Amino acid sequence: MMTQKDNDVPMDPLFDILLGPVKMAVLETALDLKIADVLEEGMPAEAVARALDLRTEPKALGFFLDSMAAMGFLEKRDGAYRNTGFGQRYLHSKSPLYMKTFICRMKGMQHKNLNRIVDIVKNGPPEVEKSEVLASEIKWEKAVAHLAAYQRAGMAHRAADLVQALPEFKYAEKLLDLGGGPGLMGAEMVRRNPNLKGVLLDQAAIIQLAEKEIQKEGLNQRISFIPGDYNETDFGSGYDIVWASHNLYYVRTPRQFYGRLKAALSDNGVLVCLHEGLTCERTRPAGIVLSRLSLALEGQDVSFERGQIAEYLKEAGFARVESRTVNLGVDEWELVTARKTV
Repeated sequence: MMTQKDNDVPMDPLFDILLGPVKMAVLETALDLKIADVLEEGMPAEAVARALDLRTEPKALGFFLDSMAAMGFLEKRDGAYRNTGFGQRYLHSKSPLYMKTFICRMKGMQHKNLNRIVDIVKNGPPEVEKSEVLASEIKWEKAVAHLAAYQRAGMAHRAADLVQALPEFKYAEKLLDLGGGPGLMGAEMVRRNPNLKGVLLDQAAIIQLAEKEIQKEGLNQRISFIPGDYNETDFGSGYDIVWASHNLYYVRTPRQFYGRLKAALSDNGVLVCLHEGLTCERTRPAGIVLSRLSLALEGQDVSFERGQIAEYLKEAGFARVESRTVNLGVDEWELVTARKTV
């Protein structure tokens, strides 16, 4: 029997869920057809069809272009379509921030097991190919290109904003970008402080690609590289800032590892970690939980709970450990800072 309380529970979320596959299909089609490439200036559907050599009826194409406009990729005025700033920036194939590779890679991780969730839940996780194991060097070698686009698209600036706000930043002279992939977050931090030099530590195959990205940024004289597995490789020493973002999932022995990082800091140095911090018994933030479901189902759970990293750092002997929640536009993340001395 339904009660008044039951009637107060809206079904609105169901409609949003049903739109998910539609939105993804519109995005992928827009990228595959390179529609943004011809819409720097406004044109009607008929002209779009001619420019892209599409044989569909203009009316049918118009339905699709209307959907792109509904999602904010295009704007439509007096029957003519043109790119929005978002479409020009991220969907145009000549843009340095073109996101097709990023979308394909992220879809490959986030959607890979969606068509077999029932089987996995019933029968257990599938075997993961060696090239798809998150801790493998080959996996991240493939990811460097799309991570570079992601970092250039704004995350490098947001990360640098967080570090620049630290009191230590103004006086810092040496920074370690730990497991930084293409290295553009650390590069942006170096760019903002003329006295700061950076060191990027990551696996050898990744360093080879990161060197090219740093060269593009014109910072190859101020950033050096250490190739290797951070569980085994000497970090060096005397760092005023150590930056670690979304990459501490593969630490094998936390107390020993974080103790090594503490030893690598200068006396007044600070370790800064940016990772997810799951709350509500690992059910929030929803975007992070859902985006990592496919990986978790196959036995690759790479999410920290809120306060987990902070506890590791306290156990490793850091004198002052602080954490807070930051919103960088894509869900909420936990920012942890740890200082060697009080």
